Amino acid sequence: MSSQSRDDNVFKALAHRRRRALLDQLKDAPQTTGMLCDAFPDMDRCTVMLHLKVLEEADLVVARREGRERWNHLNALPIKHIHD
Repeated sequence: MSSQSRDDNVFKALAHRRRRALLDQLKDAPQTTGMLCDAFPDMDRCTVMLHLKVLEEADLVVARREGRERWNHLNALPIKHIHD
């Protein structure tokens, strides 16, 4: 994938206010998908997971499975790459 395509994916992911809110929620510590759903009661689980998928495709979120839980970690490197 070219650098421009990666940048486009990052901008697309950041364009939606809900995805920015999810990233903001992850800035202090990783959270499970369930924790994120609890933090956003106005969004159903499928919507949260859809937004997380877009963030993962842009490499802004890295997910790690631990047993039955899926931990979501913020990866700020793509934003730093664009900034630099």
